[in-house]
Amino acid sequence: MEKQYKKYKLNEFVTLQVLSYTDEMMVVKLWFIGKGFDSTHHHGNQEVNIVTGGEFEATNGTERIKVYPGQAVKVPSNFEHNMECLSPTGEMVTVWTPARQDIIEKYTEQE
Repeated sequence: MEKQYKKYKLNEFVTLQVLSYTDEMMVVKLWFIGKGFDSTHHHGNQEVNIVTGGEFEATNGTERIKVYPGQAVKVPSNFEHNMECLSPTGEMVTVWTPARQDIIEKYTEQE
């Protein structure tokens, strides 16, 4: 059985919960109330965002696409990106490889 990790508010719009991780991979769930994050960002991890609720606009470099439940967006390493929630609420599952050490250090306290 996997450990259960606490939920953390990243800002007034986004809550994160780590679901599982190893050194090679990490899976988190994100809940959105409002748009989410203010701007694009990048990191050395590859990323896949799977929308499970709501409507999002994915920004990958200069490309912008709408993403709906059941759809996924992949992001290469060190690529400017963002997922903006367009609906009042939204949910997604995000996978990073390798695991995000910054998130492991801050957000993996068990319930």
